[in-house]
Amino acid sequence: MEIIKGTNLALAFAVELAMLAALGVWAFGLQETWVRWALVVVVVGVAVALWAVLAAPTSGSRLGEPSLSVFKIVLFGAAALALTQAGHGSWAAAFAIVAAANLGLAALWGQL
Repeated sequence: MEIIKGTNLALAFAVELAMLAALGVWAFGLQETWVRWALVVVVVGVAVALWAVLAAPTSGSRLGEPSLSVFKIVLFGAAALALTQAGHGSWAAAFAIVAAANLGLAALWGQL
């Protein structure tokens, strides 16, 4: 069981990275000029900053439960919506399913 729990922790990191990628894909599609790159940097940078301050395990201002779970659900939901808006509905659905399963197992196993 410990291997499965460890795998869920690794999956949590992968979901976090996928969230950043999804937001970047969405931001990239907003403009057709060089501004798209600036948007990617800003959108992903804001998400990284929020995560670092409010959700990172070593953050001094990490949210407690249930606020932490709500925060994660909101960011992962925003990433799924961003993928949908960018025209990647199947990827959005897959991401949402994996993120939900990961968060559910993390809550069950006290990994939040």
